[in-house]
Amino acid sequence: MALIRWLYEQQGARRFDAANRLFLILVDKSNYFDSWKLKRAKPLLVDRIHAYLDEVGASPGRDIGFQWTDGQVYEVVSDALFVVHDRRTAQ
Repeated sequence: MALIRWLYEQQGARRFDAANRLFLILVDKSNYFDSWKLKRAKPLLVDRIHAYLDEVGASPGRDIGFQWTDGQVYEVVSDALFVVHDRRTAQ
């Protein structure tokens, strides 16, 4: 929950939004600096997102409160899904 709170609180002013979110945290274990490239791995992402949605059932997410730079406290429903990939062991 601390990571989700941090992600909300670190938004820039131009991108601020207190909407409910599912954060995808992409990790390429074989090259951490290339983790951002996993956003193009559609089959991998679809598989992991569907598995997450199948697990959580009717009430996905967690209630999170965060304080943004304007001092106001916002309440959202959010969750983080870690998509970890290792090309060395992937088939």
